[in-house]
Amino acid sequence: MIKLLVIVVVAAAIAIALVVIGSWVVSGVRSLGVGLGRLARGSGAAGEARPELPTVDADADAVFDDPLAQLADDLRAARARRWSQCRAIQELAEPTESRRYLDLAVDTWTAGSDDSTRLRNDPIGQIAISAGMVADRISDYPAWKLDFFDRHGVRVDLAAEVTALTTSAANVHDQVALLSEPPTHLRTDDDVVDTYTAKAVLLSRRLDGLVERLGALGEYQQIVAAIQHRQDKREWLDRVSAIDEFENEVDAQWDATEADRIRTSADESEMLASIYLDALAPLAKKLEQE
Repeated sequence: MIKLLVIVVVAAAIAIALVVIGSWVVSGVRSLGVGLGRLARGSGAAGEARPELPTVDADADAVFDDPLAQLADDLRAARARRWSQCRAIQELAEPTESRRYLDLAVDTWTAGSDDSTRLRNDPIGQIAISAGMVADRISDYPAWKLDFFDRHGVRVDLAAEVTALTTSAANVHDQVALLSEPPTHLRTDDDVVDTYTAKAVLLSRRLDGLVERLGALGEYQQIVAAIQHRQDKREWLDRVSAIDEFENEVDAQWDATEADRIRTSADESEMLASIYLDALAPLAKKLEQE
């Protein structure tokens, strides 16, 4: 009896020990699962130490926040816009027969060196080239010689306009070259950055103003072209007005009547010829022989 009691107690103790050990295992497994879940989601201490995606470092943030970099982008966009506007104005001015004002623009810019190729490829030099081309196109119109412009005081001094645009563009070109690129060794100095930005924006605005003035000259050229169109139209209408519609209509009807008369005469001639040649002529010849 005592042995049986001892066996029962030992068995109960073993069972209790197994239950305790099992609960420890289950808790450990749960803790391991939670830890793995946090690590996978990037939460907790492990998630903060090993993020899913790399973060941008401080140097990259400094690049994005660099005011000089943003300024460079703005200046490039403005330069591209002005280039496009100059090209559009040149396309409206082409073709030009004379080169008087184009040569004037090149001489004014280059001081007589006639380096027109370099001037055409220069973003600021395009303003001078465009001004010369527009002025040449205006002077090529025969209507430009009308006293209409002088009588009403609306004739633009093309030489003075080309010279003014070219001289101003050349001066701004020199100032842009003087300003050059921002000093890399001083780009962290706020005074240098602010001064450079202010002057670069100012020069860009000056160029925008010159292109706007050039655009106004291009609009003036289109007005002269419209006047030339009106003059050509009036001269053409005056020339063709000598053609009288009523007289030509009467003559056309008369010609149609004459055509009918000629056709009738042709039909009658064919009929008479067939009668005479096919019947009367052989009969007359036979009678003569008898």
